[in-house]
Amino acid sequence: MRIEELETPAVIVDLDVVERNLHRLASYCQKHMLRLRPHTKTHKIPAIAKMQLTSGAKGITVAKVGEAEVMAAAGLDDILMAYPLIGASKCRRLATLAQNCRITVSLDSQEAARGISEAASRMGSTIDILVELDVGMKRCGIQSVADWVQVAQAVDRLPGLHFAGLMFYPGHIWDPPAEQGPALDRLSETIEQTKSALGKCGLGSEVVSGGSTPTAYNSHQVRGLTEIRPGTYVFNDMNETHAGYSQLSDCALKILATVVSNAVEGRAMIDGGSKTFSGDRLISGDKQGFGLVTEYPRIQFVSMSEEHGHLDLSQSSHKPLVGEKLTIIPNHVCTCVNMHDQIYYHRNGVVEDSWKVEGRGKVQ
Repeated sequence: MRIEELETPAVIVDLDVVERNLHRLASYCQKHMLRLRPHTKTHKIPAIAKMQLTSGAKGITVAKVGEAEVMAAAGLDDILMAYPLIGASKCRRLATLAQNCRITVSLDSQEAARGISEAASRMGSTIDILVELDVGMKRCGIQSVADWVQVAQAVDRLPGLHFAGLMFYPGHIWDPPAEQGPALDRLSETIEQTKSALGKCGLGSEVVSGGSTPTAYNSHQVRGLTEIRPGTYVFNDMNETHAGYSQLSDCALKILATVVSNAVEGRAMIDGGSKTFSGDRLISGDKQGFGLVTEYPRIQFVSMSEEHGHLDLSQSSHKPLVGEKLTIIPNHVCTCVNMHDQIYYHRNGVVEDSWKVEGRGKVQ
């Protein structure tokens, strides 16, 4: 079967492009002696996580306990949960996984540390802890080095926990790759200050975990960094491409959609709307539209209702016919994937099989 024969809307992935993306970043990390721990939030598929490990990754990252359970059930046994773990039930579930897997959790409060410690002690397991420092994202992370050291010391004293080091997320850095140097230098200084303050307390930092897809190939400029956690690089999307972090040829995932109406002058409707693509706006480039129509880039994907994608034809010489198939690269691939049960993968347009998105909806 060719991809054009699939029922639409359908998520399709070019397997050759995925493999190229995985190999490229793994080779970069090997060259610069960085541990690659990709974030599986982008694909939520154990089979792809295993492809990442085969290509050179040393472990994986998840955001929620449910995602960790999916990955552990598939045999992945070195998992970082890069998200504060709050709640007795969630702590108990993760401590259960830690009986058979190497589990690491990031946190930014003593409250979270105590909850994990109680669960781990009760289950007789040990959980590695990374203490998160905010380096500019203003989302999670302790706000000062002094306060960060206090939490690190508290973690070191708690039973069932092993203080493993520092975590940060440089998600605020969206400068063009060639202009990231000053921001990465400031980040390096923060890491050095944090490790110095920690050393004065007699503690070491085995792990310094950071990174993102936008900064991935400049990670070697961050002094003291030991591992990176990019996620989007596996597929890439229009946000990454417009910002200069990937090329269109690096975008492995597209939505195959069918034109279902062209009755309105200057418009066409496709059979995928906000329930197919998600409503994420473009946050880079001209910040217009909801994805790129690859066959006709001058057709603008201007708006969505739940089941309709609204195409503006005013800048295009082509008027799509009813029944015509189009492929669209979404703005934000992570949220798009989470809206689908399965992804079809192909080589040169020939469908080889499909993956079930096993981590879909695992928000707890």
